[in-house]
Amino acid sequence: MNTYEPAADSRAAANRAAVLASIARRRTALASPWSSRALLVLADLLDTAARAFFEDVPAADGIPVDANYALAACEVVAFENPGTGFPLGLAQYVTHAVTRRPLVVITEGDSTTADDAQLVTALETLHGYLAAAATEDIAQALLEAVFALYDKRASLSPLTRG
Repeated sequence: MNTYEPAADSRAAANRAAVLASIARRRTALASPWSSRALLVLADLLDTAARAFFEDVPAADGIPVDANYALAACEVVAFENPGTGFPLGLAQYVTHAVTRRPLVVITEGDSTTADDAQLVTALETLHGYLAAAATEDIAQALLEAVFALYDKRASLSPLTRG
């Protein structure tokens, strides 16, 4: 029997991981077979992270070891499958509930289009709202908006077409 009771920030991180897993599962309906498989892998890894935040005692940095491993694997899957619309640095959206580190938009290369620049500006604005969210329900709604913008960014990228 597990007697560990997660703190509020761990529960928030678990809920954020669950929201991202839900987004990944919803995207499979419209994705290519390759991206669909990657999205399902992401969803499973995010479920593992959520479960770890609920059930495991956190390490010194506030993040359970199993969650750290699962989120690191998510980063690899996102990097290898840009067509998923999940960005590099996606783990920060889960761990932000615990660490409160500033959220950043990772841009690749120096050349960006005007559309991409507008999306980056919108993402940075949403990051500010997410950091200041009064409740976790608001934070989860903002996560939906953030990842919708990342999906749009991915659709504009030449690496995701083909």
